[in-house]
Amino acid sequence: MKLRLIVCLVVPFLISGICFSQIQEPRGCANVEAYRHSKMAPFSAGGAVFEEWFSKLEKSEFNRSAVNEDEIYTIPVVVHVLHNGEAIGVGKNLSDERVKGQIDILNNDYGKKEGTPGFNINPVGVDTRIRFCLASLDPNGLPTNGIVRINTQVDGFDFNPYNTTLKNTSLWNPDKYLNIWTVKFLVGNHIGYAQYPFIQPAWADSLNFPQPVPDVQPDGVVIEYRVFGNVPSGESGPFRSYNTGRTVTHEIGHYLGLLHIWGDGNGCSDPNATDYCEDTPKQNTFTAGCPNSVASCTTGIAAMKEDYMDYTNDVCMNIFTANQKKRMRIVMRNCIRRKSILQNPVPCGYITDTQYSKPNIPVIKDVKLYFKNNDIASGVLVVEAPDGLLIERIVLFDGLGKEFKVRIEKNTTDFLLDVRSLAQGIYLAKIETSNGAVKNIRFRKL
Repeated sequence: MKLRLIVCLVVPFLISGICFSQIQEPRGCANVEAYRHSKMAPFSAGGAVFEEWFSKLEKSEFNRSAVNEDEIYTIPVVVHVLHNGEAIGVGKNLSDERVKGQIDILNNDYGKKEGTPGFNINPVGVDTRIRFCLASLDPNGLPTNGIVRINTQVDGFDFNPYNTTLKNTSLWNPDKYLNIWTVKFLVGNHIGYAQYPFIQPAWADSLNFPQPVPDVQPDGVVIEYRVFGNVPSGESGPFRSYNTGRTVTHEIGHYLGLLHIWGDGNGCSDPNATDYCEDTPKQNTFTAGCPNSVASCTTGIAAMKEDYMDYTNDVCMNIFTANQKKRMRIVMRNCIRRKSILQNPVPCGYITDTQYSKPNIPVIKDVKLYFKNNDIASGVLVVEAPDGLLIERIVLFDGLGKEFKVRIEKNTTDFLLDVRSLAQGIYLAKIETSNGAVKNIRFRKL
């Protein structure tokens, strides 16, 4: 049986997730082979230098005073609609309602909004607290609805020779806006791609940063118009499985530093096949279609086929995990052309409800820390996570702020912490659970 699947390529100059749909037997994704030759690859998401920097930064943020992960990060969007003279609402010249519908989809998905396809009940599925709006001021300070219509006077573009050309038909400052281009692809049946975030030269430590800095391409996300927003019946062409806007959700995940959930590697035995998110079970390869269940690389644990960073059909997707949320938010706070969006906020026009419900975090007080058998003299603490959650990390600090790291086994719901080797005094235990919640608990060591 032939299957329709999305295959993604990552090409040089920080382009990630070039997705296309083909009628063929499933086959592997070639993005690693295509991307490894880019001079900037080590310095962008998934690259060795980037991930070393990211790991150090993540630990530093965790050990410092708590970051407010309940804060809403709002990203102003400009949608550049590239058409060939069609009337508004016809063919490539998408209607305002279609564009606004895609903003709704993004906020539903990134917000895990109850009552929408973006909602889930997975224990690690979270509201990322990232939202999107259509900008209300353009780069010149003039009013806008966040939608720019460009008559390119061509039917469409082939990505390979025309990527920069199509973007330069209309581009707003990527330090302040997320640029999204909707376009018809003429060759290869591409449906979307995005640019990864990258780090500045000063963060590259002793490794030689390529000079001059290679053109990282006009920054943003490019989407085949037939998968943008809620596509009317009969207008999705060959992309019927991807007609409810999740391609944009997926590609913006790349824009914010997420990798494909299977790590773009060579199967379960490949140690480098990782998306750097511990709460997404490692899987052999991408998932096509929308199967009932798919095995992960760990016996008895299913692959997370519902994750937005897999290749399943739109109707199957509804999860961003706690670790993916953390990764995207660290990128937003620290990466060039991402942090500047937060530092230089642009007024918003169209935006759906940004608050929704309270963050999808269980009551933190349910994390328990107590001495075994309630005997302080035992020197052994019991750490218990709330039902359905795992203990991801524990760090201890003494009264002077000295750090004592604790090794945690994977899939731990409760944990015995031996503190007999510690000196007497008051200590702080910083405990993180699998939904991103952090609980600080003090205890006395006799």
